[in-house]
Amino acid sequence: MENIYIGLIGSLLVLDTTVAFQFLISQPLIACTLLGWFLGDIQLGVQVGMYLQLLWLSSMPVGAAIVPEGNIAAIVIAALVIRYNSNYENFNIILICGLLYGIGVSYLGGQLVVLYRKTNQYLLQKVLVLARKGKLNIFDVINYLGLIFHYSLMFILIVLAMYLGDFLFKYVQNIPVEWDKYFKYGVMSLIGIGAGLVLSVFKEKMYHLLIAVGLVVGCLLFVLK
Repeated sequence: MENIYIGLIGSLLVLDTTVAFQFLISQPLIACTLLGWFLGDIQLGVQVGMYLQLLWLSSMPVGAAIVPEGNIAAIVIAALVIRYNSNYENFNIILICGLLYGIGVSYLGGQLVVLYRKTNQYLLQKVLVLARKGKLNIFDVINYLGLIFHYSLMFILIVLAMYLGDFLFKYVQNIPVEWDKYFKYGVMSLIGIGAGLVLSVFKEKMYHLLIAVGLVVGCLLFVLK
């Protein structure tokens, strides 16, 4: 039953990506934190959200851009990590396996967004025909139907992804805990890749001085510590 609740909350947060609200609550850092609060481990939710935010920060859903649905993946990954993390003894294993699984979920989510937009284009043509006949109230109806359709698609995807994830992670749990130290290198690589993607967002010359100052201050704090 918890998977159904995760689907209900997750698909509501995903609406914020491009369809409604636009409060950025669908961003991994915020979405994972909210999900962590709901699942009873807000600290772990924040931690997972920070890792995932680094990866998807450079892929912003602006305009008609088609990007992998990292927000959907973040919700599924965070839920699985919180569910199968055993007091941080296997955290790195669960996080890396969750991320690999989430990549597939994000790609599938992107394809569903394409389907959603094609459906909207079809409905738009029908609306224009009806509008020419003076039936202007149809616009509100179509908007609400579009929201319901998108919500339903994302709900189905998240719930199915959670149930499939539960099946797969029963085997992931069989990975020896001693291997967690090796998966730690994967988490370190994840941070490095995320940092590189973040820097790509600030590639304009106006940010170079800010980046340099940040690197110097960060190194000083590391050495002094």
